[in-house]
Amino acid sequence: SRVHRYVGTKKTPKISSLGSRRWASEIRRARMAVSSVAKELVELYSEKNKERPFRYVKENDIDNMLSGSFSFIETPDQKNAISDVLSDMNGKKPLDRLICGDVGFGKTEVAVRAIFKAFLSDRVSVLLCPTTILADQHYITCKERLGHLGLSIDLLSRFKSKREQKKTLVGLKNKKIDVLIGTHRVLSADVKIPGLGLLIIDEEHRFGVGHKEKIRSFKKRLDVLTLTATPIPRTLQQSLVGLRDLSTILTPPKSRRPIFTTVRYFDWDLVFSYIDVELDRGGQVYFLHNDIKSIPYITEKIRSRFSGATTGEVSGKMPSGILESTILSFFRNEIDILVCTTIIESGLDVTNANCIIINNAQNFGLSQLYQIRGRVGRGAKQARCLLLVPHRPLEKDAHRRLKAVEQNSALGSGYNISMKDLEIRGAGSLFGYKQSGHISAVGFEMYCEILKSEIDRVTGRDKTDERPFVHLSGSADISDAYIIDRSFRIDYYYKISRIASLGDLDIVEQELVDRFGPLPGSTQMLLSVARARVLFRGAPIKNIYIGDGSLVFTLSNLGRFNKLDELFNAVESFKHGGVKGYRYEKTGAGKLKIIFSTSDVESSMELLLSCVCLFSFDDDK
Repeated sequence: SRVHRYVGTKKTPKISSLGSRRWASEIRRARMAVSSVAKELVELYSEKNKERPFRYVKENDIDNMLSGSFSFIETPDQKNAISDVLSDMNGKKPLDRLICGDVGFGKTEVAVRAIFKAFLSDRVSVLLCPTTILADQHYITCKERLGHLGLSIDLLSRFKSKREQKKTLVGLKNKKIDVLIGTHRVLSADVKIPGLGLLIIDEEHRFGVGHKEKIRSFKKRLDVLTLTATPIPRTLQQSLVGLRDLSTILTPPKSRRPIFTTVRYFDWDLVFSYIDVELDRGGQVYFLHNDIKSIPYITEKIRSRFSGATTGEVSGKMPSGILESTILSFFRNEIDILVCTTIIESGLDVTNANCIIINNAQNFGLSQLYQIRGRVGRGAKQARCLLLVPHRPLEKDAHRRLKAVEQNSALGSGYNISMKDLEIRGAGSLFGYKQSGHISAVGFEMYCEILKSEIDRVTGRDKTDERPFVHLSGSADISDAYIIDRSFRIDYYYKISRIASLGDLDIVEQELVDRFGPLPGSTQMLLSVARARVLFRGAPIKNIYIGDGSLVFTLSNLGRFNKLDELFNAVESFKHGGVKGYRYEKTGAGKLKIIFSTSDVESSMELLLSCVCLFSFDDDK
């Protein structure tokens, strides 16, 4: 459990020895820094434990009118996410759930189901988006999915004129609008929303600091559903357990295919050949060029080569009216080739667009490239992504980013991308720069472990998940004769140290047997130790010693026993063929020891796994 892959900030970490004063000092400093983060997180989410002032009606749909009109087959993960959200809304406490899913995996449909439930209870829903284009896309989707069911849906963004915005504000005030979709304009002081029940936030991390603060105050006592395509590393998920509910959508829609991705030096002939292929099969093309000054030149170059096709251009500096009409023309398949900036990064969902060419791809962040690539491949056609770089040596980080995107083209590879991104740009950005030094010193995984233990302490749940220290006198390892490759051995030690359930244990065990053959005795013993740590989780035991002829439990408290006599009676009545005798001792710290006599290490281990019923409330164990 002391070995894991180092992921930190860009700084080269200083090496410490295990058990040294310096390492202990780094851990202590990280723990002190983490306490402020933990306190802030706990305060932020303590509001959700207060009951909401109203209850939603139990109905989630009207005669399956909404679910029946969904034109895709729900994936298993999507079904679970919808069920989680509706179940939360039926509860007494406000919904506060994060839906984490890859680009195009169906998060919006989860939000649509929640909006309809809020509507059935006469509650207004707000869908908050970081960009005007994403707001426009959600507006179109909600109109298609909910408009025919009688919901009044409106949009508030810079695409709307002052007169249109004023009309929307009056409609809100007079309770004529059921669903409001908009950008940070929704957070303005003049926007009053009586009857607001549900707040949906798409890609919250893309809002500015000031807007995030407004969102935070906006959230109080509301049901909040957050959607994100940027996956959260598992270690961080575990840190936030109990503070924020999480649903992940990992299964792609059945018709989706991986996006064929390649990195090449810039070459107009190559660009033209990619566009030719896509236009020949009746598709549409994105050409992403993130330099507003030279966009007209690029557009004219492509327009003159493809005179029979319609070429358009969009950027954030365009007047909102022209920008909106161009985007809508691309939606309606009236534009074949769209030359654009990163304004299309999130929001555009055009099934017929299955080719994206990204110029100067070395200038983009890893998660950003992944998000941009997700604009294509949303239908059944094979999508292609061409990443273009200039004819010059690339910086090391840029090269690693492009390689990562090229290699992670499989559906649902967002998690790999997020971990790679953490490595390349540094994990500090997750918690802010004040924490980056501590992450650099101890590594991202260790930092998250410290954060979890600190949150457990602050919330008072630190005793429920404790595991005893297990000491074994015999051999418990993965020998180099069984797994020759050292990096594989370390990887499996790490996997075994992270086993949290018997199901996890079975998966690792089966994986070892499938890849390397029958388990040797020492590896079987290692997995037995892991099994014991799972089974005795939460038990009132501080230490377990598995010896050659003895099994020793050092108790931290009496656990389920009210009196010492009850414990003694339970031990006396406990029967097992491997027990030769038992006795009690007291440690120097005043803790009680139960010492069972056995014949050898194997019988001690067998007895240990049978002793679970002595200390656990859990009948399943």
